[in-house]
Amino acid sequence: MDLATIERLMQMLENSSLNEIEVSEDGVRIRLAKTAGRGAGAPTPVSRNETPEEMAAAEIATLMALPEIAETDQAVIVSGLSGTFYRAPAPGARPYVKEGDLIEEGQTLALVEAMKMLNPVEATRGGRIESILVADGEPVTPGMPLILLASD
Repeated sequence: MDLATIERLMQMLENSSLNEIEVSEDGVRIRLAKTAGRGAGAPTPVSRNETPEEMAAAEIATLMALPEIAETDQAVIVSGLSGTFYRAPAPGARPYVKEGDLIEEGQTLALVEAMKMLNPVEATRGGRIESILVADGEPVTPGMPLILLASD
């Protein structure tokens, strides 16, 4: 996972109502969470002599020093783009999944229509569908929670 992807995830999290997001890619897992504030809540003063690279390295070092967050048995599948959420492949067809279904990693769970293209929403891991958070035909935005998974 490259730095640009991580920065995009951070922006999506910041601009959404989510408090945390977790993504896995090629065996690398990253979990981002909003905090109530850093330290005393005031930003750390930055020396004007620091280069952007030095400032980024200091920020990464600060993040790496944070305590490990406890594992949960839940995962949230979020929308990757803006569009319309559809639970089934066509009107009147059976939905891809329903609450309580066991699913496998990579399985198609729903579709998001964007710019007249149907984009699959795929499971990031296996588990059980705990709840579907968006109604069929509703608009979605990047980072918006769609489906809650519980591991089995």
